Amino acid sequence: MNQYKEYSLEDFVLDANFQKWVRYARLSDSAFWQSYVESNPAQENDILQAKALLTSVYRHYSTDINDADIDIEIQELLSKVRMTKAGDPVINTVALNQSLGNYVFKKTSLFWAAASVILVLGLGWLFMNVQKPKSNYEVLTEGKALVEEENDSDASKTLMLADGSKIVLQPKSRVSYPSRFLADKREVYLSGEASFEIAKDHNRPFLVYANDLVTKVLGTSFTVKARDASQNTTVEVKEGKVSVFRQVDFADGKGQNTLKSKGLVLTANQKIVFEHQNSDMVKTIRDTPEIVASESSPKTFDFVNAPASLVLDELKNAYQIDIIYDRDLLSGCPLTALLTRQSLFEKLDIICEVIEARYETIDGQIVVYSKGCKN
Repeated sequence: MNQYKEYSLEDFVLDANFQKWVRYARLSDSAFWQSYVESNPAQENDILQAKALLTSVYRHYSTDINDADIDIEIQELLSKVRMTKAGDPVINTVALNQSLGNYVFKKTSLFWAAASVILVLGLGWLFMNVQKPKSNYEVLTEGKALVEEENDSDASKTLMLADGSKIVLQPKSRVSYPSRFLADKREVYLSGEASFEIAKDHNRPFLVYANDLVTKVLGTSFTVKARDASQNTTVEVKEGKVSVFRQVDFADGKGQNTLKSKGLVLTANQKIVFEHQNSDMVKTIRDTPEIVASESSPKTFDFVNAPASLVLDELKNAYQIDIIYDRDLLSGCPLTALLTRQSLFEKLDIICEVIEARYETIDGQIVVYSKGCKN
């Protein structure tokens, strides 16, 4: 009895004896199937296609692989065969081999693909459920109708506001403000670093919210550094005067007198460093003080036998920084020095070396200590 008479392509593929012939190519098996094809020419096409299909499977797998795994591959490949055009008498063996190659690649990559999906889903869940806390800037600007400007370039970006004020926004910084300021105040929110030149308006104070600080001005030039990841926030005044408050104090201030007692006033070339960890505000002098231009500013700082007290007064007026010293002790100390090209602190170093004094900065002022000059 011919047990293979009713076999189709799929039946041959799944038959154990047929698989053994294709897989191991034993001479006895080859003789049997060659004879069978000659006796049953109507099934030759199915036999040849089934052989090509199995050959493709075994070509991609070593002969010592688990039979169960090979069966899975064969079943999957048969599914592809079933999806070919209905009634097509010839299966494109090249296309079948190509499908097999793609399938094998997908199969061997299945674990890593699944792992990737799980990772992405896990990260997505973490992002949705364990997001980092919002920054002070995001909290303050959320829900407000504001214009936001961001500087994602490597150069500074200049912004002109409706009131005539100018903001120079540094790289990796952003600022938000209303398209039109309110009648009683001008509010700006900063994340990063920016310099401000504020148009004077005594009826509308200008307020800069940055990290945990509020800087209040009427008209002046200053810089705020408020990076989200930084341990400190600084406010530096170039010229004019500003008041700096902790945001919590500014929000809770019941009246102007109470508010003033909680803030610090900065004048030209002074700065405040706000330490986030302990909420301390420390007033000091800018790292690089600049001469404040005015009609009375000296053209040079070159002195010949000038009293040290006069030299220190010249510096005080030029930089608008309080310099505290004993006038009686230093008025009789002559000083000859060329100080035009040096920075303020370099000038002070030279002066103190000549008159045998020393200085330090205290609360945004410079204090000069001296025992007088040796005659």
